[in-house]
Amino acid sequence: MIEIDNDQYLRERIQPIPGDLLYLVLSDLLLALQNLLPTDVSRVLDYGSGGSPYRSLFGNCIYHRADLAGQDLDYQYGLDSRLPVSAGGYGLVLSTQVLEHVEDPTLYLMECHRILAPNGRLLLTTHGIFEDHACPYDYWRWTTFGLQKLIEGNGFKIESSVKVTTGPRAVMFLAERASGRLELAASGLYTRLLLFSLRLMRRFGTRQLHEFGTRRLHQMADKDFAGNRVVDAKEVGHGTYIGVAMLARRV
Repeated sequence: MIEIDNDQYLRERIQPIPGDLLYLVLSDLLLALQNLLPTDVSRVLDYGSGGSPYRSLFGNCIYHRADLAGQDLDYQYGLDSRLPVSAGGYGLVLSTQVLEHVEDPTLYLMECHRILAPNGRLLLTTHGIFEDHACPYDYWRWTTFGLQKLIEGNGFKIESSVKVTTGPRAVMFLAERASGRLELAASGLYTRLLLFSLRLMRRFGTRQLHEFGTRRLHQMADKDFAGNRVVDAKEVGHGTYIGVAMLARRV
């Protein structure tokens, strides 16, 4: 929820490329947003906007931004996430990777409900399985059942619910994230030999070769695990997932 003025941060989210550090998840998240995005929206609030990487998805809509801090915000709020009483009348509230950082998710969702026009929608994404990443704080993780119960308990009806980056694609992503920390925890002989080999590859290989390998791995994942990118939450066999995305209507 902190403003990030960084071209690479924005590009990796709206134009992800195989080989990017978080490609497997961010490309799937973008796909989920594109699939769920309503086409009849004219007034949007990006609630916990950060760098607003998905602003371009909304074309010429009236697009307002709210966050704890940052530049060019329409609303700035405190740790309680409360918006001004005057805020309201939005056709869509966009909340991408915010809820896990909110002290009181119930209050946050009550505010989402309050500021939406009748029959307005909430498009929300958050984490299923992901590492702790304080920004400034990281509080929560969700299952699809738990998130649906929370959202519906605050005056919404779920229209669509999907899991993002599931099964073997999720395992590949988690392995990528863990490999960089493996050396710090290495103790066994086999692990040390593996890490020694990796160090030799880094020393005598090239960065370009490493990056080429990562790109090819991501391209392979796109081909072989295409069915694990964005999956209906009711589909069986997808118990492991990195993210959750839901579209809900205010009732």
